[in-house]
Amino acid sequence: MTIAAQITDKAASLFDVTGVSQSSKGDKLLILGLESRPDRDLDEFGHLGGGFQLPGFKKHMGPRLETLLAFIHDRGFSADPVGRYGYPLERQINLKEEAIRTGLGRRGKSSVVLHPKFGPRLRFAAVTTDAPLEPVEDSGLPDKENPVCDQCSICVDACPVNILEAYRMTNTSPCLSNLSPVDKDGRSILCDLCLQMCPAARTA
Repeated sequence: MTIAAQITDKAASLFDVTGVSQSSKGDKLLILGLESRPDRDLDEFGHLGGGFQLPGFKKHMGPRLETLLAFIHDRGFSADPVGRYGYPLERQINLKEEAIRTGLGRRGKSSVVLHPKFGPRLRFAAVTTDAPLEPVEDSGLPDKENPVCDQCSICVDACPVNILEAYRMTNTSPCLSNLSPVDKDGRSILCDLCLQMCPAARTA
């Protein structure tokens, strides 16, 4: 088995979906997705203890990332998580765009990635590496061919701040998920009506 196959197989054993892209600097990007669910809440984050924290990613993404990084290092290649626990807080890359480009799902009208099995519940992380992986340049999954969204505009109609158009968010600033009101413990309370009401969230 080639080194590339060993690494991609290991990644697939740790994460629900995986793909390979390429950064603007030429490094390979491993795009890694986990389903967020009640027993594995990846949407838990907020300003805790005086700083922005990602306890959901730390608990559920962190150990998997450490295992994968060690596996790649042991084979003589570099591997580093993008941002914190693979999440690019400084917007180094757009994980949604990379996931779509590598074929891990199609963009929904809500602008999030919709997966045939996991619907809108995938949360993504990324790792840069110089391992000899083969990137997917273009998955060939155009927005207009997303069968889940055909003749459906539930997410667009549900948006309480009216910033959704089909397959794009016209202005990210007013999004209630971005504004992130917090509860008494400082954890973010997400709006996510567009995801909760998506038929793919119920039937995937």
